[in-house]
Amino acid sequence: MNPKPLNQARDADVRNITAALQRAGQRARALAVQTETFIVVVRDGKLIKEAPGNPNRS
Repeated sequence: MNPKPLNQARDADVRNITAALQRAGQRARALAVQTETFIVVVRDGKLIKEAPGNPNRS
């Protein structure tokens, strides 16, 4: 595995992956609110089912 930070990668797609994943998470949460469904996240290596709009999310 390459020890360089992602923001120093040659490929623009790799450099922008963090922002893309954050946008995807925001869209998933918005969809969960709209459809009143849970969202499943991994926290501390465990699968957690979160209610939409849960203020305890990080």
